Amino acid sequence: MSKRKSSPIMPIFFLKLSLFFCFAFLMVACNEVEIKSNLHHIVTPEVSEVPTHQILNDTGLKLQTVKPISLKEAPSKKVAIAQIKKQEQIRQSEGLSDVKLNGEPILLQEEIAENILVNNPDTIKQYLKQIYLGQSRNFPRSIADDFEHGVSREYISYPILNFRVELFEDAYAKKPYRILGYTVKKENDLLIVE
Repeated sequence: MSKRKSSPIMPIFFLKLSLFFCFAFLMVACNEVEIKSNLHHIVTPEVSEVPTHQILNDTGLKLQTVKPISLKEAPSKKVAIAQIKKQEQIRQSEGLSDVKLNGEPILLQEEIAENILVNNPDTIKQYLKQIYLGQSRNFPRSIADDFEHGVSREYISYPILNFRVELFEDAYAKKPYRILGYTVKKENDLLIVE
C-alpha cells in the first residue's frame, strides 16, 4: 500500500479559512454591542430656523428679508461632555547613603495641602527632625574600649544632612507648589533645622 502524501497547501488553506471566520465573527459581535457611555449630559437650547418675511417695495416686487438668528425655546438636546479622569501620581523619597552623608540633598516628596502649611509653618521642620532621628541607626559609629577597666563605649557621629522637600497639594498634583531646602544637624543633644 502506498501512503498518500498530504499537500502543504491544505493546512494553510484551513488556517486562513479559520482566521477569516474568526475575524468575521468578531466584526459581527463588535457591531452589535451597545456602547454605554458614563459621560455627563448637559442640556443646550436648539437654534431656531431663520425666519423670513415678505415685504413689498416701490415697484411692487416681492423681496425676502432675513432676520438675524435668534434663540427659540425648543426641546433641548443632550450633549455629552467627557469627564476628566484624575490619575494618582507616584511620589518618591530617597534614603540615606554614603553620597547623602557627604552633603548631597535627600529628596522628599510629600503631599501636604498649602493651607495646612500656612496654618502650621513648623510642620516640615518637625517632620524632618523625625526623619533625622529615624535614620540614626544608619549613622557612622565607633567603639572606644577601656581595657584596664573592662568598659567599652559606642559613639554615634551625627552628620549634617541636607534635605530638598517638594510639597504637593494632593495625590493628583503633577507639580509641586513649593520646594524647600533644609539642613538638619545635632549639637549637644539638640536637633537644629535650618
